[in-house]
Amino acid sequence: MQRLILWITVLSLAGCTTLRPIDGTLGELQQRINSAQLLKAGDRVSIVTMDSKNHAFKVTEIASGVIKGRANDIPVDQVASVGKREFSTGKTVALVALSLLAFGGLVAIVAAHSVPAFALQ
Repeated sequence: MQRLILWITVLSLAGCTTLRPIDGTLGELQQRINSAQLLKAGDRVSIVTMDSKNHAFKVTEIASGVIKGRANDIPVDQVASVGKREFSTGKTVALVALSLLAFGGLVAIVAAHSVPAFALQ
């Protein structure tokens, strides 16, 4: 039972966000990052740099033309594309509904198996 609750919790947390690619030309992306319109500290991002490397991390700071994370410092002029993790209402509602249905089914199964056969007569 504890494993089921843990599994549902992990899925719920993962299902509440989605990675949304940010549209725009290289110049537009870089300008929006430098002006702090696009990213801020705390954002979870996936950045592809000019050398085609993918960097996924949580932004800690954007300063002096550099996007900083715990273990990553990426110059804004090296950014080729950006994906930003954002809250997804639809996924969250669907996940909560499915979790409630699964929990209700589990309760029904446990209740059916816990009733003694003689009590049904």
